[in-house]
Amino acid sequence: MLSILIRSFDDPLIDIVSVLYTECQFLDIEFEILISDDDPNGKNLDHQKFGQFPMVNYWKNRKNLGRSNNLNKLIRKSKFNSVLLIDADVIPLKTDFIKLYLESSKSNCVVTYGGLAYEKNPPKTSELLRWVYGHREEAKSADLRQSRYPYNILVSNLLIKKSEFEQPIFNTELNTYGYEDLVFSEFLKEYKIEVMQIDNPVIHKGLETSMVFLQKTETALDNLVGLIQKGTLSQEATSLSTLYFKLRRYRLNSVIYKFLNAIERALKSNLVSKKPSLIYFKLYKLYHFSKSYQKQ
Repeated sequence: MLSILIRSFDDPLIDIVSVLYTECQFLDIEFEILISDDDPNGKNLDHQKFGQFPMVNYWKNRKNLGRSNNLNKLIRKSKFNSVLLIDADVIPLKTDFIKLYLESSKSNCVVTYGGLAYEKNPPKTSELLRWVYGHREEAKSADLRQSRYPYNILVSNLLIKKSEFEQPIFNTELNTYGYEDLVFSEFLKEYKIEVMQIDNPVIHKGLETSMVFLQKTETALDNLVGLIQKGTLSQEATSLSTLYFKLRRYRLNSVIYKFLNAIERALKSNLVSKKPSLIYFKLYKLYHFSKSYQKQ
């Protein structure tokens, strides 16, 4: 028995629904697919074709809930204890995707993370930054994740046993983009809830343009600052925040901020180019984290 929960923001849905639905039927399991579209003004009409999928339940939220609260709503409405959280802009890499998760659910682990992958061939120039970042920072094997990042997860491809958690599971204060994965990871780490890391990735298909990715990164950094200031996350929750507070202790943050402010345009120019540098991206993030922290 499996509830597949897809959070969407006016995304194309037919491909992901077709793949998951077909495998579930082949496995002859009891299942449901719930889709919560968090874009009240979205124009995508894929849901009108869901008549061919009787186990699919789609709805559009009347107002934007934010990523965490959209997940909470999906979990609350789900029928089964095993819930597979998956984003609308991905597609399973393996043809036995559901089967692998069902096998993992027989263990005592209450959380299983399958991983994230990216296409081998680079996309068009306007989407390169997101692709380069994904390949370098997000696409990691299960062995590497288990040995170096045992609690790290992304909720774009995650199986949980919901009865093991108090509801709502995800932070209700996060109404904008960014760091809901980290908050949940830190919760798992704090309470020593084991994560089973398996090689069952989804391919991230919905790459944002570099400009949009930078905008979303800035929003996420605002979130991170707020979470640290509220005490939800520690100052050492990320390598970025750890560096910032180390610079602050040595009273170097103002000097670094002025330098980064002077080169911001050059950094941004590189990040939207044909050869985006992840070192420049880290500097860009440090600049905007510093800027956001000074404002709040």
